[in-house]
Amino acid sequence: MRELGTTIMQRSQYAAQRLGELPGVRSPALTAPFFKEFVIDLNCTGRTVAEVNRALAAAGIHGPLDLSRTFAALGQSALVCVTEVHTQADIDRLVDALATVIG
Repeated sequence: MRELGTTIMQRSQYAAQRLGELPGVRSPALTAPFFKEFVIDLNCTGRTVAEVNRALAAAGIHGPLDLSRTFAALGQSALVCVTEVHTQADIDRLVDALATVIG
């Protein structure tokens, strides 16, 4: 269990850091502790989460959970979940695809 937990924490931290490096994407997770789920703020990208997820789906990637309807105060924010099944290559693919989508 310790190894599993460590793997999930390392991969989710890596994902939050990589996503937070994209222009216009903010990752509040970088300022607060989290385990495998974290929120990214897409408000400054000029794209809605729905638009992003449609483009990611076209690339064969299941995008993050759109929080804009459930938590309207967050605007265009999404919940990302990283588990032990997501490899570094999977995370890099998501980041690269998202970078293309938000241009």
